[in-house]
Amino acid sequence: MRKIKLAYVVTNCKKTGPIQQTLNLLRYLDRGAFEPFLVTLWPEEPDNTLLEEYRALGVPIFSAGLSRAQSILQGRRAVGRILRQLGPDIVHAVGMPPYRMTLGWRQGVRLTTLRNDCPADYPDQYGRWIGPALARLDLRLIRRQAARGEPFVVCSESLRQIYRTRCGLDFPCICNGVELGVWPEAGPDRTALRARLGLPKEKVLFVYGGGFIQRKNQQEAIEGFLKMEGRAEAALVLLGDGPNLEPLRRTFGEAEGVLFPGRVTNVSDYLRASDIYLTTSRSEGLPNGVLEAMACGLPVLASDIPQHREALAPDPGCGWLYPLGRPDQLAAAMDRVLRADQAERGRRAGQVARSCFSAQRMSREYQALYRKLIPKNPSERSRE
Repeated sequence: MRKIKLAYVVTNCKKTGPIQQTLNLLRYLDRGAFEPFLVTLWPEEPDNTLLEEYRALGVPIFSAGLSRAQSILQGRRAVGRILRQLGPDIVHAVGMPPYRMTLGWRQGVRLTTLRNDCPADYPDQYGRWIGPALARLDLRLIRRQAARGEPFVVCSESLRQIYRTRCGLDFPCICNGVELGVWPEAGPDRTALRARLGLPKEKVLFVYGGGFIQRKNQQEAIEGFLKMEGRAEAALVLLGDGPNLEPLRRTFGEAEGVLFPGRVTNVSDYLRASDIYLTTSRSEGLPNGVLEAMACGLPVLASDIPQHREALAPDPGCGWLYPLGRPDQLAAAMDRVLRADQAERGRRAGQVARSCFSAQRMSREYQALYRKLIPKNPSERSRE
């Protein structure tokens, strides 16, 4: 029986949400039915890569070895050479830049997962002038290819609604999933964890993890925290790096209770040491940080955007929402959180992660889609 061959095309294995989600999918892929490969465009960043995690799963990796500039001119040709060598039944592009590199390959099915709202996200990625222009080009490409019958899938019901409204396109949704074993719930070691991480032992800790970019909106988190009436009882821990980190650190680094650990490799320890996950993001796909925090048993205080509402929808009692752009109302919400039953809300958050957003569920849904895209079973195809 011949397996269905899957080629996942990514830019590189940088530690980002889409790369983590693809890894989650592969962890539960039925290797008796599917044979996966990973195709990368760009070299890895040695101190910021999930490449070894892919290797640990036994996924063969093929790299085009192109710089970002080279990939613009040579990417389609280089990726096409690798795909002809592999002969996949399905090429699964992880986002639009890899998808553009697969357009020259037509010997099988191309599938693309859309994980963001292009007009909202591209200015951070590509700049305030190039970003909007590239978003328009990508939306035009998506419309054209979808009209030709090419399959797309989105990672949240919120994005599904965005594409339906903006483009008149109703793509199927497979929600992001979290690997539960990697994100254990907090236990009795919280005090010891705080001591080891250099965190305040007695305060209520709000933690926020993500790239320091405009879309993630960390400044609003800080401004809300500084307006709290109960600020002396709390601390705000901001994880991650990016272009906005140093400007915010210069402005707020001396503020009592505002902590900037930067990019860390042990995010789960910080989550397990904290009390509440805070996110002030302006736009998301279906946010990894929120799902990972919920898997750790943390309640969530989040900006009231569709993607956060979706994460909390299975049980609104596992968190709180505040109006985006209103740091005064964020401060009031943070004060309410201090008086709430955080442990009970966290228990409910963990239950939502396990029952609604597991990586196993996500992987099963993708595997069902792959089988649908290849309607003949492998044994039939092997006799052709």
